[in-house]
Amino acid sequence: MYIKDLMKKPLPQIPREIAADLIKSEITGTSFEHKNSILSDSELQTEVGYKKMSDGTYLVSMVCPMPGITPEMIDWWFWWHPQAKDRYKVWFPGAHFGIGYCGKQKDYFQQSVCPPFQNNTQYPLEKIGKAVLPLRIDFVTPGEFGFSEKMMEENGIKRIVCGHVGAFNNLVRHTEMAHIFRETENGLFMISRFWLGKTMKSSLLRKIIINEGMARDMAEHCCMEYRNLCEILPLLYEKYK
Repeated sequence: MYIKDLMKKPLPQIPREIAADLIKSEITGTSFEHKNSILSDSELQTEVGYKKMSDGTYLVSMVCPMPGITPEMIDWWFWWHPQAKDRYKVWFPGAHFGIGYCGKQKDYFQQSVCPPFQNNTQYPLEKIGKAVLPLRIDFVTPGEFGFSEKMMEENGIKRIVCGHVGAFNNLVRHTEMAHIFRETENGLFMISRFWLGKTMKSSLLRKIIINEGMARDMAEHCCMEYRNLCEILPLLYEKYK
C-alpha cells in the first residue's frame, strides 16, 4: 500500500523563479557536440528555459536541487522503477502510465540487489503536455554518450543518466537526453538537457513535431517529475532497498 499512498499526495508546483525563467527563456544554445562545457561552466549549470537552434531543433534546460539525495539512490531508482508500472506511476501520477524493459535484460533488472550500471532499454508510457507517447529510451554510459569522464571527476559530477530517446519502439528517433548530477554539500544538484529533434532524420517531420510548445511542455514535465522524485525517493529507498 505504500506506493499507492504516495500516489495520493499533492504534486509539487513549479517554483515561481522557474516559471519566470521559462517565460524569459534566455539560455545558451549549447550544442550536443559541445555538451562537455556544461560539466565545468557554472553559468550553464543554472540555466532554465528552451531555445530554438539554427537547424530547427530545440534545446531544453532544467535544474533541480536534490537535498538528501545520494548517487546510490539515483543508481537504485533507475534500476528499480522499470520493474513495475506502479513504481513509474508514483514518480509523476497523472502523467506516467506504465513502463517496461527489454526482455533480453531480464537478468539485469531481476537481480536481488542493484547491480553496477549496464546499458539498457526502457519503454515508458507518459504524457508530456497533452500528448501521450509510447517512448523508448536507450540508456548508455556517459562515456558512450560522449561525456568526458575526466571532466566529470574534476568537476564533482557524480552521475550522468543519459540516453537516446525515440517513440513507437524507435520507429521515430528524436531526442538526446542527459541528467547531470553534481555533488553539493547536502546532496545533489541536477542539470538536465534535452536536445529535441537531434536524431530525427526527416527535416519535414522535425518541423511538424519539434516546436516551442513541445519544448516548454518538456521543460515543465522535467521540472515537476524530478521535484516529486526528491520528495518520494528517500522514502522509497529506505523501505524497498
